[in-house]
Amino acid sequence: MTGTSDKHEIFTDLTEALAMAFSVICVAVIVKDGDSPSHLIGDPETAQLLMTLDSVQATLADGLSRTEVPPPGTALEAAAFIAVEPLNIPHQESVATVVAFAGKHLDDCERAVALLHSLVTETLNELMFLRQTPFLAAAFAEIECGVTIADPNLEDTPLVYANAAFERMTGYSKAELLGRNCRFLQGDLQDQPSLRTIRNALARGTDCTAVVTNFRSNGESFENRLKLRPIRAHDGKISHIIGIQLDVTREHSALESLALQKRRYESLIETQSSYIWLMDADGELKSVPEKWLELAGLPPSSDPPELRAIRSVLTPEAAQAFHEGWSKALSNLTPFEVIYQLPAQTLSPRWFLDRITPVRDDENRLLEWIASSQEITELIRAEKEIERAAYEDRLTGLLSPEGFAQRLDEHLRARDLHPASPVVVVDIRALREINNTRGYDVGDEVLREVARRLTSELGPSALVARTGGDEFTVLAPLENQRTRRQLRKCMAAVFGVPFEIRGFSFNVEASFGYARIRSSAGDARKLMTDAALALHLSQLNPALTWSQYTKALERETRKTVELTTKLRHALEAEQLELYYQPQVDLESGRIISAESLLRWNHPEMGFIPPDQFIPLAEQSQLIGPIGDWVLRRACRDLKAWKDAGLGTCPVSINVSLIQFQLGSIPDTVRRALTDFNVAPEELTLEITESVFEQHGRALKQDLEALSAMGIRLSLDDFGTGYSSLGHLKDYQFNEIKIDKSFVSQLDEGDYAQAIVKATIFIAAALGADVVAEGIEASEHITTLRQLGCTKGQGYYFSRPVPEPIWHQLLINKKVLP
Repeated sequence: MTGTSDKHEIFTDLTEALAMAFSVICVAVIVKDGDSPSHLIGDPETAQLLMTLDSVQATLADGLSRTEVPPPGTALEAAAFIAVEPLNIPHQESVATVVAFAGKHLDDCERAVALLHSLVTETLNELMFLRQTPFLAAAFAEIECGVTIADPNLEDTPLVYANAAFERMTGYSKAELLGRNCRFLQGDLQDQPSLRTIRNALARGTDCTAVVTNFRSNGESFENRLKLRPIRAHDGKISHIIGIQLDVTREHSALESLALQKRRYESLIETQSSYIWLMDADGELKSVPEKWLELAGLPPSSDPPELRAIRSVLTPEAAQAFHEGWSKALSNLTPFEVIYQLPAQTLSPRWFLDRITPVRDDENRLLEWIASSQEITELIRAEKEIERAAYEDRLTGLLSPEGFAQRLDEHLRARDLHPASPVVVVDIRALREINNTRGYDVGDEVLREVARRLTSELGPSALVARTGGDEFTVLAPLENQRTRRQLRKCMAAVFGVPFEIRGFSFNVEASFGYARIRSSAGDARKLMTDAALALHLSQLNPALTWSQYTKALERETRKTVELTTKLRHALEAEQLELYYQPQVDLESGRIISAESLLRWNHPEMGFIPPDQFIPLAEQSQLIGPIGDWVLRRACRDLKAWKDAGLGTCPVSINVSLIQFQLGSIPDTVRRALTDFNVAPEELTLEITESVFEQHGRALKQDLEALSAMGIRLSLDDFGTGYSSLGHLKDYQFNEIKIDKSFVSQLDEGDYAQAIVKATIFIAAALGADVVAEGIEASEHITTLRQLGCTKGQGYYFSRPVPEPIWHQLLINKKVLP
């Protein structure tokens, strides 16, 4: 269990690191229902105000990240932005916690939010590590090698984790290290050859080891042997860079002084876990450490043993490495290194790093060779633990994405797979609901049970990995005993049997996407990406359980990605526009309100239909910022019309269900109304009846909050989607809009008229208005009035028009048509 002192130290480091990285008004760790922040940088009174913000309380409630414009007229108005990040520890009974960050400069916002998220993520990982593996964590804290993690996806690749050994090594506290690039440790020595080696390796995404001169906080220089390893996410991109750092200053000092000051280095050797060897200019042994001979199981001797005896105690691989190193060194007179284990044949060996260096006289002539044997066993074990963590999923014991890709690539290089063998990505549906309703412990048990069933059903020839929070990836080699149909039977056996966990019995459903070996030209990452692409198709269509990757799917996805990228740019480049379509009184033709409709005018592609880009916005969650833009632009136009003396013309805007899921709609609406001085009754939010597909308490509370503010709620496209009559009474809708598909059929028979009449009766029972959409002929108006409908909109009156034309309509007070 994580102790309070552990949390206190880690949270202190986190807040201080943020305060050092940026200009801040205040940084605070806030616990739900707490009286004051548990950790604070900045003014306490400002922090108390920070605790009361809606965004802070909302994040404490739902665990979602948020940013907010500071409230004017308060102690926080000096801040340019406020970011809130959840800091909840999974698998631990603790109250909700957030980090609230009030920054001074708006230019820092994007970088600060990204760094805040990354630092919080690593803080949670550290707390989980301390809690779940206390013995390993204690050992990890005592190792002498520094361990760092940098995030290459953030600007300037800052450190997001540093262990205690790295603090001791550099003299800097964790708070001084986090959020900064390691290069500051090199001071003015930015042109070291080893740094170029590191930069080249990172550019290629490969491991590297180099010795770099660094400076401690007191200005003292030291030699740092640095091993960097990029860690890749399941999509193949580098997500983190792990560094293993060892202070080798003493070793270097010993090697340089051995030639001239043997007495000094001999006393130094006694204080080190090192052994010193001497060889003549031809590489023949002159002096061998007795302790090394003892470790190797060789008898002590006054004379150096033969090289053959030395090689006999090494593994064949280590002996070969020494042979090749010596051959090159004797030819070029260059140093070389070899890592080996002693004793060679044991399950728990000790590891050594030997560095062999030539000793020269003042005229650069070779005198002898000197070697230092440095024990590096806490270093090797730490590397192996990090490697294990990189290649194995801690929760389930399955392969990690990196481990799966490596093993799959081995198969592909060996060409031992049937070309029709599939790589299948399995997504557990509704895992979030299981976590929310039954707890994360039950959710973790579900993941472990799925892992057990997959491994059992697919057999030893398959590869099984957990590649995401609720996602598994498997390689199911086709054999004589396993056909495509039988593979589906295996998956049915995994998910067709109820899960019995902690007294609960429930069914778990899954979606599947797969790609065949022959479809991706022998590349593991491409296969995994293609299978995930096919899975996405299944996720978009709940009725589709299995989807297969095809070239056509990839082409369509590429188009979708390109259009989504253009849409993201469109928001920044002011390519979006609001058009307005009037709603009129069917008796007089007088304009009574307007519906705002989003349009995208691309400079090269022209107008892109909403039915093409709105679904993309919802899938990519761009609907959040786009929806905010629509709301604020409509409120801005409302204010402009009133300021021009045109009176009040209420406006309705369409709100996606996804917007309710992304954040607090009531807070967003309240800010827009306040910023533009718009009365709540001037704004109507139109929501399609698909809202009832996600009927739940949170949605109901949001709609009730909006209604309590005085915002009008309109149910759009009524009668075309989800059967919503059972839920209508639970929501306070002020308006029901009859879908245009029924209006267009009014003259074709009784059915459409019956639907319209029934809708009018239902609306009357609820005390709601009725608006008919899609009116395109005068006959429609006559029939609608006869049925009792008094409001409508459609092309008969006006198509949607840009704001300047709508502005002129209001000036003319035109009666339509």
